[in-house]
Amino acid sequence: MKAFRIRRPSPLPLSDAELGSIRTPFYLIMGKRSLLVHPERQLERVPRVIPGARAEIVAATGHGPQIDHPDLVNARMLSFLKDTDSLHPGATPDITAA
Repeated sequence: MKAFRIRRPSPLPLSDAELGSIRTPFYLIMGKRSLLVHPERQLERVPRVIPGARAEIVAATGHGPQIDHPDLVNARMLSFLKDTDSLHPGATPDITAA
């Protein structure tokens, strides 16, 4: 067991065309110090290639902003969902109305 290593293939990056085919609401929130997603590049790229997408960077964190800053990330996610719902009223049932 000491010599066993889990080897997972790294996923290939999505092309602009593949990202551009996404038609669902898309919100990317990244940590400024993430070494995996190159936040500055994705901040420019994602909204450019995915219609209606939002991308934001959270300072003072790495790849897990939702772990390091859960209240901030939750507030931003709820704001994104509220904005999305206002653009597409009736697209999903309101489960809180019961």
